[in-house]
Amino acid sequence: MAFTYAIKTGTLKEFLQKVKSKELGLPDKVNRDYLKSIGYTSSNDLPIIRVLKSIGFIDKNNSPTQYLRDFRTEKSGQVMVAALRKTYSELFKIYSAPHTKSKDELENFFAKDKPSLKKFTLGLYVDTFKTLCEFADFKAAPLKEAEISEPKKELVDVAKVTTQVPTGITVNLNIHLPATEDLRVYEKIFKALKETLLKLES
Repeated sequence: MAFTYAIKTGTLKEFLQKVKSKELGLPDKVNRDYLKSIGYTSSNDLPIIRVLKSIGFIDKNNSPTQYLRDFRTEKSGQVMVAALRKTYSELFKIYSAPHTKSKDELENFFAKDKPSLKKFTLGLYVDTFKTLCEFADFKAAPLKEAEISEPKKELVDVAKVTTQVPTGITVNLNIHLPATEDLRVYEKIFKALKETLLKLES
């Protein structure tokens, strides 16, 4: 596993707090332009992107994942634990509670594969891990992988069923909307539903 670090862990912490509290919305992309738009203009702020990517909060295209969406819910602390256990799996194999370990112990872990790293850089690895741990609830019941999954696309199935129903019959539709804060997703769903219903009336 290739670990990474933030140069300004204070900025990383502030960003995660704003995302968790929903002070910030979820953009299409968490990239350089987005960070600049919310006030993080320093080149030292950019490593936030690679840290989010390393813990699975954004994908390879910098788009928010379900991990990041669920981080904004009541499962926030559990989601962060799941992300940390996945990213730092080697560390959790060595220590059952690595978040309680000293800076020296954690530096030794990060240095084992890269003994040439400078003390300052090792400190950034540790500080980044510790900062992420501040958002983790290690006392809560662990989440199963199935509890963090991409939203299911239900609309296609609903449309197939309704097109087979003859006109003149009242139909009650139960639509399971995906968990997302992107309003465009809902707009597309209701637009498709409207078009389907209009076809039934014609």
